[in-house]
Amino acid sequence: MGLIPTLIVLLYVFESCFTGSSNSEHPIAALVLARGGSKGIPLKNIAEIQPNQTLLGRALGTIHQSGVFDSIWVSTDHEQIAYEADRHGAAVFARSAMHAQDHSTSLDAVREFLDAHPEIHNFALIQCTSPFLRAHYLVTAAHQFHSRMNAGMENAPACTFSVVRSYKLRWKEDVETGHLKAINFDPFARPRRQDWPGELVETGMFYFADRRLVMEMGSFQSETCTVVEVDEQDVLEIDNWRHLTLARILLGME
Repeated sequence: MGLIPTLIVLLYVFESCFTGSSNSEHPIAALVLARGGSKGIPLKNIAEIQPNQTLLGRALGTIHQSGVFDSIWVSTDHEQIAYEADRHGAAVFARSAMHAQDHSTSLDAVREFLDAHPEIHNFALIQCTSPFLRAHYLVTAAHQFHSRMNAGMENAPACTFSVVRSYKLRWKEDVETGHLKAINFDPFARPRRQDWPGELVETGMFYFADRRLVMEMGSFQSETCTVVEVDEQDVLEIDNWRHLTLARILLGME
């Protein structure tokens, strides 16, 4: 972690020492979904990313380091993953087989968890297959989330999620004619990178949300969400062996 991100985390902890628990007014539960049936990499969530460190273990370590959560949970259907979660100080939620299939959605798995825990009003869904999750991203997200809650916008459930800013020029192919159409720019007036703000692309790294978004609106987001911009070099998501190998190499360079 660089100097500025480290200072962000330290300032948040310092503020908490004088104001009480940083989450006392609006506690947030961290939730990691980690089913055991991944196909690309068997038991991907507990694959080793570094010697003696699994993807899940690394994510839980970062979650603890952030210091912004009142409870940390791992929802899983697999005994080995449950053991790894417990080993890293997380509570285990027994995910049902119904919501641990290949076709199961994250939304349904989170809804199952929230159904079982009506006392949890705010949560952060955190993806352990994003190995470059940083504590300062979580601290920034929690600060934004609490600011929205404290602003008294009770009719608009608070939410914050991770994005990366993209400056890629995108095209769409017409399947019938084969013709191309520019999506986000004018080909006859190509924008320079420094002349346009780019686009915000979800990273999937984390979603902070009021439970009402899931239970009443069937979503993790709304148009009133805030976002946390993640550095482009941190957005890698582990989906196959090639991604895992690349992450191992990059971590060896840090």
